[in-house]
Amino acid sequence: MRILRTYILKEFLTVFTFSFLIINIFFLGGSLYKISDMIIRKGIPVLSAFKIFYFIVPRISEYTIPLAFLFAILLTIGRLIVDNELVAIQSSGVSLIKIFSMFLLIGLIFSLFLLFLKSKVIPDTHFRYHTQLKTTYSKNLPALIEPGVFLDDFKDHILYVTDKNNQNLKNIYIYKTNKEEDITEITFAKRGKFVVDKNILKVKLEQGFRDMTNASNATGPYRLNFKRFFMDLPIQKDKETIIKKKPKDMRLEELQKKINTLRKKIPDNNKAEIPFEFLSEFHRRISFSFAPLAFVILGFGVSMIIKHREKSINFIVAALTAGIYYLFFLLGETLTQYHILPPLLAMWLPNIVVTLAGIFLFYKYANFR
Repeated sequence: MRILRTYILKEFLTVFTFSFLIINIFFLGGSLYKISDMIIRKGIPVLSAFKIFYFIVPRISEYTIPLAFLFAILLTIGRLIVDNELVAIQSSGVSLIKIFSMFLLIGLIFSLFLLFLKSKVIPDTHFRYHTQLKTTYSKNLPALIEPGVFLDDFKDHILYVTDKNNQNLKNIYIYKTNKEEDITEITFAKRGKFVVDKNILKVKLEQGFRDMTNASNATGPYRLNFKRFFMDLPIQKDKETIIKKKPKDMRLEELQKKINTLRKKIPDNNKAEIPFEFLSEFHRRISFSFAPLAFVILGFGVSMIIKHREKSINFIVAALTAGIYYLFFLLGETLTQYHILPPLLAMWLPNIVVTLAGIFLFYKYANFR
């Protein structure tokens, strides 16, 4: 049994390692394109860009580990079935339940490791990624100007554009605010161009207007049309970069502490008013960590039906299964948001469905001897 266990484990880990590397390369392709865009088009320093990339790698592992695990289960069991090795193993006196138990133990080890990553490592890197991104952009204002984003890094002004190509802007909105943060002035231009001169963003505006409001003016806002107009927006260099932790940035114990704090503040008859993001993230993180354990059960059941050793077929099955699994998480979050199901049940729904499906297929199609 020891030789058999070593043989199966070696094959499983080989397939898992290969799958993990390939899937990570696929996932990181989009991130590398984004990093290249930061360096080439937005002018972000290479070192700062790769610091951002460094924090992306652990974040995607929470998805690539379960997917690679499922693929390794399907391919390993599928090959044992197709090559009749599983029949030979059973004929030698080793029951299918023993092999199944061995994979359950592997799944449990992977699940506990994933739980550790998702409780401490991944939330920390998630937070440091957003912090590094914000810090890098705050030091590079041209890179910070993004279409569809309200930029408030100026003194008493907010900038919004719908399109940007290098230093050329389209559909530019500049809002001027007072101390009470009320909008007192709106400037619009169809197109424009900007340059950064020390602590000032100099904007050349074309084909637009300026609406000025005055509380003492009963006739309403005053509009000034222009063909060409120049504005200087003082940059707030001393503005402190503060990043507040979102639920995904919090460690598991921080989430639990936050939930407990909210429960103490909210009356007993209004516990449902606790923001669903905290509750769903807490239970989702634990549930998702045990995905490898659920995938062992499902993988055994599906392998009994497919009985195929081709990597492409098993990869397609794994991708479809993972896609359905992740969709159940989105469904769970929606059901939690609308108070249809409690977060605990909604977030464990994917594991429950996958486990029950695996048990059904396993006992229906497995050949027990």
